Amino acid sequence: MLAAITGCGHTAAPVAGPSAPHWVDWGVFLPDDGAPSSNLWTVREMTGSQPRYVMRFASLDDRTPIPELNVIASSGAQPVLTLEPWEPGAGTDQPAYALARIAAGDLDHQLDTWAHNLGEWGQPIVLRFAHEMNSDHYPWSIGVNGNSAEDYRAAWAHVRQRFTQAGATNVSFMWCPDAPGEGSQDLAGAYPGADAVDLLCLDGYNWGDGGGHTWRGPEQIFAEGLRQLRALEGNRPIVIGETASVEGPQSGTDKAAWIGSLFEFLAREDRVAAVIWFQMDKERDWRLNSSGQSQNAFKRALADRQRS
Repeated sequence: MLAAITGCGHTAAPVAGPSAPHWVDWGVFLPDDGAPSSNLWTVREMTGSQPRYVMRFASLDDRTPIPELNVIASSGAQPVLTLEPWEPGAGTDQPAYALARIAAGDLDHQLDTWAHNLGEWGQPIVLRFAHEMNSDHYPWSIGVNGNSAEDYRAAWAHVRQRFTQAGATNVSFMWCPDAPGEGSQDLAGAYPGADAVDLLCLDGYNWGDGGGHTWRGPEQIFAEGLRQLRALEGNRPIVIGETASVEGPQSGTDKAAWIGSLFEFLAREDRVAAVIWFQMDKERDWRLNSSGQSQNAFKRALADRQRS
């Protein structure tokens, strides 16, 4: 599985835009909320398809979720672990988790525990460390908590080094900014470099109308970010790490159409290898089964995928 997505071993000339339609794998984030729609086997039944990737979130001070990773791996999926250096719910002002402290080795005890445990586990896993660093809502974000882009790159390099020293060769590193909008800073400033990154990633959602948001289609959300990622050195595969949509004014119909257009758009975008759906009723009901129409649209989109 890992070899299929990392694509290491050759370097192709970058392509700046759409490509011929190609196969896009899919994955899902499933919260530990006990909801039936958060059960992996229920999701497989709802979609008629086995997800290639299943995402979990963990904070740096959490235990390593080996039993949960075993469940994912035994299902035939590959785990994607989003590792967050923070105290959840404590806001962005968390000096203990400033990027400069990570780079200086002040959190090596926690990092080394993760590196040792994941390396000892031994199965292929993708590590998505300190994602959405170009946003402003995490203590590792650039521009908050005293962090700079240089600090981010240094912290990333240090984390990667600790995993290398621990012999955790089964761990691939995914670098995942938030999809940039108009006026956003260029993503390249926070890029740790091709030697430290195995996979590129973007997160982006359709929040719908209201609350300072407007309805946006997949191309509006992701096109600019994909352009910037393809311009980075390394020619790495690209994953949409988190995405979902709200229901629109025409409940069921609008979201169903959005789901179909998501898969159609990504299948035309060069180097996009996979998309991971955020299966949670959180700020909005992001779940693929928020309506019968959206669930059917997701199932149909997966069934309609064609290999190039």
